[in-house]
Amino acid sequence: MRRDNHRKENKVIIRARLRRRNERYIRLFRFCVVMLTVMTVSTVMLSLRSFALAEDKKEPSYKCYTSYTVQSGDTLRKIAADHITDEYSSADRYISEVVSINHLISASEIDAGQTIILPYYTTVKQ
Repeated sequence: MRRDNHRKENKVIIRARLRRRNERYIRLFRFCVVMLTVMTVSTVMLSLRSFALAEDKKEPSYKCYTSYTVQSGDTLRKIAADHITDEYSSADRYISEVVSINHLISASEIDAGQTIILPYYTTVKQ
């Protein structure tokens, strides 16, 4: 009888130790999750902040215009490839602006010797 009681007590003690150990592991896991979350959010916030600061330091750009004499074999697409700046989202948008500025009916309406106006952006105020 005494031996059975002693075994039961040992089982209770072992279960209590296991429960405490499991609770420690759960607390440690929760702590790790919280710390990982905080580190992730901090990293994202710092990245966004540095990106915003980099944008603030960007020099202002000014829109300018220049004249260009069309050469034999030139197309607006070729001219756009040589004169487009990063402010334009696509060559088609640049070509549309060139067509509009020069009052052309279509993008194919240019002839050798014709002088057209081309827009561009620069960081130097002129």
